[in-house]
Amino acid sequence: MLISLHHVLFLLLPVALAARMVIKPRPATLDVAQGVMRFCLGFGKWVLLVDPLWHLAAMVLRGGPESLSKSVAWMGFLALLLSLHFILTAAGDLLAGLGGMLGFAVPDKIQAALTLQRLTQGRLIRLVAVLLVMTVIGVLLQTLSLGDTWLHLEAMFAPPTRTIATVFQQARVWTDYHAVTMFAALACLIGLPCSRDFLRVPAPWKGTICLSVFLLAMAMLWTHLAPMS
Repeated sequence: MLISLHHVLFLLLPVALAARMVIKPRPATLDVAQGVMRFCLGFGKWVLLVDPLWHLAAMVLRGGPESLSKSVAWMGFLALLLSLHFILTAAGDLLAGLGGMLGFAVPDKIQAALTLQRLTQGRLIRLVAVLLVMTVIGVLLQTLSLGDTWLHLEAMFAPPTRTIATVFQQARVWTDYHAVTMFAALACLIGLPCSRDFLRVPAPWKGTICLSVFLLAMAMLWTHLAPMS
């Protein structure tokens, strides 16, 4: 499902630009540029952060409580927390980006509500608190069991008995650059401003960053495409 969504998002970029030229043959260059940059950031977040983090969380939660170690439980929980955060922010960027390219400004209230800024008032502590509640609910929805949800949360603080299953799952979690993705997502959550504030003042170097993120995401998709038969 995620790969199909990636292709849809990629196709939306030229379609939106073409539609903008039909709607307004002389579009405002700054509006289009801002929209493209927001779209590139949203696309990059989805491919580089949401997809791998969601995959990691699903792998941990579907493994069952019997395969949990302390580190695996924490990695799964944090992966789900961060993926939920970047799903919301990526959706806000994509919505604002498409709106900018089509000539329709997305109201700040909608963007703030979608990215939880209205609820958290831009404070990191409040944001983390809201994300913690959402993540616990997410674990429950993934496991569909109150017992398994409790065992997962318990394993984060009281490590279960070490077995072959826990060792195997731990090896899976700490490979394939999962830890690198986790640290990168934490750094983005703590250290980077929201996209709307970042792009509020135009600058050429910001466009370079947005384009680089988009190209990196495309390269990531290219490496994950199935080989032609």
